[in-house]
Amino acid sequence: MDEHPFIELIEKHEAAITHVCRSFCREAEEREDLRQEILMHLWMGWKDYRPEHRPITWLYRVALNTAISWRRGRLRQVATVPLDGFDLPEDAALREQAAHMKALIAMLPAGDKRLIDLYLDGFSTDEIGRLLGISQSNVTTRIGRIKEKLRRMVSSEW
Repeated sequence: MDEHPFIELIEKHEAAITHVCRSFCREAEEREDLRQEILMHLWMGWKDYRPEHRPITWLYRVALNTAISWRRGRLRQVATVPLDGFDLPEDAALREQAAHMKALIAMLPAGDKRLIDLYLDGFSTDEIGRLLGISQSNVTTRIGRIKEKLRRMVSSEW
């Protein structure tokens, strides 16, 4: 009895899934969590897969998009700390500056916002280039231009 084409695809390209997981996670337990998430998204998207396209391209794109979303979700999780005997810093000016910068970033065009979000999430320029399908030097140039745009936005307010 032949295996389901989805299972054959996963078995054939297991190394690509492993590569994406290793790129986004250091801990084995996290890599396994991400792997499960990727497999779930691949299965959910299987109905939309078109066989005339290269399977590895589809699989890799789904895996990368899932990993990006997964990482963002993990970064947004707030660690809780018991407050007994713990002094929280109260730097209102720093909090205000961060909120202001976040508002300025929200005003950027969608492409710039996506790129700077990846940059601020800690992705390397090489990773950003691979995720967005642009060269590393293009990423570096665009980040520089976005930073300059943000500087001009801040200076025009003063």
